[in-house]
Amino acid sequence: MRIERLEIGGFGRFADVGWDLDPGLTVMLGQNEAGKTTLLNAVRAILFGFESSRDGRAWYPALAGGRRGGRLSLVTASGDRWSVERHGERGGAGSLAVRAPSGNQGGQETLDRLMHGADRDLFNAIFAFGLGELQDLATLGGEAVRGRIYGAAAGLGGTSAIDVERRLREEQEALFRPSGRLQPINQLFSRMDDLHARITELARQPEAFETAHRERAAARAAAAARRDEVQALRGRVLRLQKLLDAAPFASTLETLDVELAATDPALDELAPEAVSILESRLAALAEERARLAALDEQLTEIEVQLAGISIDERLAGAADEIRAVDADRRGHAGAADRMREAAAAEARHAAAVGEQLARAGSWDEPRLLALDDSIASIEATREHERRLEQAAEAAAEADRRHRAAADELAAREREGGPPAENDGDEADAIAALRQLNRLRERRRVAGGGPPVRLPGSLRRLPGVAALVGVLVALPFVGAFGLGLGLGAAAIGAVLGALVAAVLLLATRDEEPADASDEATLLARAGLAPGAADAEIAGREVELLEVRARRSLVRDEAGRLEARREEVARLGEAAAAGSAALTAAREAWDAWLSEHGMTPGASPEVARQVLAAAGIARRAAEERDEQRRILARLEEAGTELDRRASALLERLEVGERGSIDGRLASLVHRLERTVADRRVVQQAEARHAALVERRRPIEASVETLSAAVTEHLASHGCGDADALRALAAAAAERRALQQRMRETRARLGGVTGGPEAVDALRAELRDRDLSSVEAELATAAADAERLEDEERALLATAGELDARIRDLEAADELGTLRQELATLEGRAEALATEWAVRAIASRLLSETRSRYERERQPDVVRAATAHFERITGGRYARIVAPPGDGSVRVETESGEARLTDELSRGTAEQLYLALRFGLIEEFARQAEALPVVMDDILVNFDADRADRAAAAIRDLATRHQVLFFTCHAAMAKLLDPDGGRTVSLD
Repeated sequence: MRIERLEIGGFGRFADVGWDLDPGLTVMLGQNEAGKTTLLNAVRAILFGFESSRDGRAWYPALAGGRRGGRLSLVTASGDRWSVERHGERGGAGSLAVRAPSGNQGGQETLDRLMHGADRDLFNAIFAFGLGELQDLATLGGEAVRGRIYGAAAGLGGTSAIDVERRLREEQEALFRPSGRLQPINQLFSRMDDLHARITELARQPEAFETAHRERAAARAAAAARRDEVQALRGRVLRLQKLLDAAPFASTLETLDVELAATDPALDELAPEAVSILESRLAALAEERARLAALDEQLTEIEVQLAGISIDERLAGAADEIRAVDADRRGHAGAADRMREAAAAEARHAAAVGEQLARAGSWDEPRLLALDDSIASIEATREHERRLEQAAEAAAEADRRHRAAADELAAREREGGPPAENDGDEADAIAALRQLNRLRERRRVAGGGPPVRLPGSLRRLPGVAALVGVLVALPFVGAFGLGLGLGAAAIGAVLGALVAAVLLLATRDEEPADASDEATLLARAGLAPGAADAEIAGREVELLEVRARRSLVRDEAGRLEARREEVARLGEAAAAGSAALTAAREAWDAWLSEHGMTPGASPEVARQVLAAAGIARRAAEERDEQRRILARLEEAGTELDRRASALLERLEVGERGSIDGRLASLVHRLERTVADRRVVQQAEARHAALVERRRPIEASVETLSAAVTEHLASHGCGDADALRALAAAAAERRALQQRMRETRARLGGVTGGPEAVDALRAELRDRDLSSVEAELATAAADAERLEDEERALLATAGELDARIRDLEAADELGTLRQELATLEGRAEALATEWAVRAIASRLLSETRSRYERERQPDVVRAATAHFERITGGRYARIVAPPGDGSVRVETESGEARLTDELSRGTAEQLYLALRFGLIEEFARQAEALPVVMDDILVNFDADRADRAAAAIRDLATRHQVLFFTCHAAMAKLLDPDGGRTVSLD
C-alpha cells in the first residue's frame, strides 16, 4: 500500500495544500519550522485520530485557516484506490469517512481492515517515527506492537491476539473474581448463603400465634379507655387555665370603668387637631414679624452707607485710556532685558554659522546653505552605502567560494574517481535465497516443536481427538462472544487461534516436503546442493554487499560531475559580483554631482557636510530673527513715552516724579473711584429690592393676626392658654377609652372571642383564684398519669405485633427454598460460561507464545543483515531471546554488548535495523504499508549515514518511504539527482 496523494485542509501552519506522492522514496526538505513534523503528525491524525489538547488548546490547531484535518488517497498492492478523510476541531476520533473503490463509504472497522490491524501504537512505533521514537527501544518491545505484527502474520486481520486474550480475561473477571463482590457469580454465592441462614432460622420458630393475638387485643382496649379519660381531663385543664390567664385583664377593666366615669363627656366634641392648628398659625405669625424687622434693619444700614460716598466723574470718564496706557507700559517693562537677550542670541547664532563654514572647509555661506539636508537625502546616502557594502561583500564571497570550489575539484580530480564495476543481476539469486528460507521454515514447523499445553481433560487428547474437542467448544465461544458484545473480528480471532493451535498438534508428525525445489533454489543462488543455513545467510549478505557497492560507485561519479558544474556556476557568479560593485560606485558618484557635492567622497563624509549645512541654515535664520526683534523693541519704547506724557498733562497730574510713578498714582486713584461707583450701584439696587420684598410680608402679618383671633373665638377661648388646657383634658379622656378597648380585646383573645368576655368577668367575680389553681394542678397530674399508662399499653401491643409477624413468616420457608434452587441453576450456567472462556484464553496464549518464538528469528535475521550493512560489518549478529525484552549485539570478533553499552548513534542504528526487520515481517504476511521518517540520521557519522541512506533506498524498492529532513546534505545523500525531493519552504 502507498499514499498516492496527501491533502491538508487545515493543520498547524498548513491550509488547503496537497502533494502527489510517487511510489518508492520521496524526500520532504524544509528549514526548521517549515512543517515537517506537522506533516508527520497530520498523516498520523488522518489515519488514527487527533491527539488530545494541551492546556485547553487543540493539538495542532488550524492556525492558517481551513477545515482542521485532511485526506489520504491510498493505492493497495492490488491496485485498488481508497480514500481516507478525517476532520475534527479537538482531540479524539473526529469525523471519519473511508471510501472504497466501489464508492461505498465505511468507518473505523473498514479502516482497520484496510490497515491489516496496524493501530496507532504500531504505526507510530514502526512505520511513522521520528528521532524520539528511534532512541527508545521500549517502543519496539511492547506486547501491543508484537501482537499486531504477529497477528497480521497469523491471518487474524485487524485483531490483535493480545487484545483478544485481554478481552477474554476481562470477561472471566466480569463473571467471577475470588475476592470480588459485584460480579454475577459472586453475588449469586452471597445471596445463596443468606437464604441458607434464613431457612435454618425459620425451621426452629415455636408456635404461639393465638396467645399473642389475645394479649394484643386486651392491650389495645385498655389503651383506648385511658385515651378517653385523658381527653376529658385535658378539656378541664384548658378551661381552668383560661380563668387564671383572664384574671389580670378583668381587674384592669374594672379600674378603667371607674376612671372614665369621672371625666366630662362633652370633651368628646373637641377636635384633636385644634391646638396644633393654633400653634401653626402662631408660629407663622412670629416668623413673618421677624422677617419684617430684619428687612427694616437692612434698609437703614444701606441709607447710612450711601450718605458717606462721593464720585470723581472726570477721572471715571478717562478710565479706558488710563488702563490702556498702563497695560502697554507694564508690557514693555521687560524690553531692556529682552533687548539684551536678543543681542546675545544674535551674536551666538552668527558664531554658529561661522563655525559650520570653518568645519565644511572652503565652502562659502550661500553655497553651504543651498545644500539639501532633508531626511530623504540623508537616507539616500545610507541606501548607497548599503548597496556599496552589499556589492563589495557579495563580490568577495563569490570570489572566495569560486576559488575554494575550484581547489577542491582539482584535488579530487588529482585523486582520481572511483573504479567502475560491471553491473550484475543479483535480484534472482536474492529472491531464490528468500524462497529457500521460507521453504526450510515450513519444514521446521511441519517437523514439530515444543508441545502446546492444553487445560483440563483436553491435555490427554492426541491429534484429531483434540481437534474434535475444540470444535465442540467453538459454538459456545461464538455464542458467548456475541452475547457479551464481542465483535465479529474478535470472535474470529479466538476461533482462528484455537484451530491453529490444534492443527499444529495434528500435523506435527507429517513428512517434510519434497527436496527437489530446494536443489533448484540452491542452484539459482549459486550454492552447492545441501548447503547449510549459515552458508545461505552468508551468501545473502554477500549479494546485498555487492548491490550496495555498485550503488556507492554510481553515487560518487554523479557527485563529481555535479561538482564540476558547480565550479563553473560559481565562476559566473564571481564575475557578476565584480560588475555589480563597479555599477554601485558609479551610481554613488553621479548622486554626489547631482546634489552639489564633490564626487569621490565617502557616504559618511557626505552626511557630515549635509549635517553642517542644516546646522548653519538654522543658525542663520535665528540670527536674522533676533536682529528684527531688537528693532521692534526700540520703536515701541519711544511711542509709549509719548502717549503717557500727553495723558498726564490732560488730567493735570503734577509734574514732580517720573512718568512711571505719576502714571501709577493716577491708576490707583482710578481704581478707588471705580470701586466707590460699584459700591453705590450695588447699594441702590439692594435698597430697591428690599422695599419690594417688604410689601407682601407686611400684608401677611395682618392676615395671620386675624386668623388667630378667629380660631380662639370659635372654641370659646379668650387666649391660647385656655384652648391648650381644654385640649389636654380631652386627650386624657381619649387615652382612657383606648386602654379599655385594648384590654377588652386581649381578654377576648384569652376567652376565645369578644362575646364570652362579659360572662368570663362575671364568673371571675364569683370565684377564688387560689381554689382554681389547686383544681388545675390536680387535673394536670391525673392527665399525665393516664397518658403514661396509655403509652405502656401501646408498647406492649407493638411487641405483640412483632411477635405475630415473626410467627406468620413461617409461610416464607417454601418460597425461600424455591429461590435457592433457582439461584443454584443460574450459578451453574455462569460457571460453565467462565470455564469456556478460561480454556479459550489458555489455548490462545500458548499458541501466540509458540508462534512468536518460531517467527522472531526471521525478524532478527532480517534486522541483522540491515545492521551489519549500516555498520560496515562492525557488528555481525543481533541476539533477541524469545520472551526476553532485552537485545544485545555481537561484534565481528564475537564480543557481546548490551544496548546501554553502545554509543547513541550505534544504538539508533540498531533500533532502525530492528524496525526494518519488523516492517518486512509485517509485509510478508499482510501488506506493505507506507513508512514515514522524520530526520532520524542526524546522529550517524558520515560513513554510516551513507550506508543507512543506501538501506533506506533499498527499503523504498519494496515500500513507499517519506523522509522528512531540514538538512540539504541529507536530502542529497538520499536523493543524489534531486528528482525525488520536494521542498516545503
